[in-house]
Amino acid sequence: MTDPYGIIDLASLKQPAPGAPGASGTAGTHEVAVTEQGLEQIVADSQTVPTLLVVSSARVPDGPAFLQDLRDAVDAQHGALRLATVDADTQTRVAQALRVQQLPTLLLLIMGQVQPIVESVLPRAEIDNLVSQVLQLAQQQGMEVAPVEGDQANQAEEPADEPLPPHIAEAYAAIENGDLDAAVAAYEAQLREAPADAEATAGLATVQLMRRTQDAQLEAARTAAAERPEDLDAQLLVADIDMLGGHVEDAFDRLLTQLRGADQETKDRVRARLLELFEVAGPGDPRVAAARKRLANLLY
Repeated sequence: MTDPYGIIDLASLKQPAPGAPGASGTAGTHEVAVTEQGLEQIVADSQTVPTLLVVSSARVPDGPAFLQDLRDAVDAQHGALRLATVDADTQTRVAQALRVQQLPTLLLLIMGQVQPIVESVLPRAEIDNLVSQVLQLAQQQGMEVAPVEGDQANQAEEPADEPLPPHIAEAYAAIENGDLDAAVAAYEAQLREAPADAEATAGLATVQLMRRTQDAQLEAARTAAAERPEDLDAQLLVADIDMLGGHVEDAFDRLLTQLRGADQETKDRVRARLLELFEVAGPGDPRVAAARKRLANLLY
């Protein structure tokens, strides 16, 4: 089967799994959940409705919050565009057909074509900006993107978002421009002014994780860690890679394993890295609570 949709390999879905359902509505007002039988129709529908398609997993740090931000941003447009979601854990064949390499992956479906957007979590401010750009692009291509009748008044009544603190806004802009050093500096400036700012603490930990892994070669890093289990730097790097890819428990387990019989320097380095990764995952993640307990047992 010829693939007319850019990176989508629809041929891989010619034989869907038994009992696979099509697309179905989920939490968002203008949202569909993508499954094997529904993917081709969703791409076809993008001829008339621009669609943000996100492939993610509950294992992704901040993944649920990212998905909710996408839902809120799309719903705020009252039908001018929609959100399509793929659960990579249950819809692995769909994720493969989309040629997803990292979670989360955000794509744009428009006029039957696929455009990659980002392979990471986006802050809400960037999502709102992205939605505006998508609607502008759709209008340029002659698509009807006005809100459905009767919703304009509701849009006008929605309260404006609170402005971001200047340093946080600066960090978001730096991330968007790919300047991770500047993003780190902006978050650090925010924390000097507001040491208890949880958003800045989590943002700093996340950007530092991105910076540590940006030049990593996945296969080489995993090979080095497997061949040199005593090499702490190699283990720290693979833990970072696992964390960035959403394998939270694997990252925690790898680091906690390094503490058995370790000297004080190793304990200090592992503990510091774990505390950073706990911030990335978020204090509400149950995996963090379990790992904190193991960390305390191993250290004390």
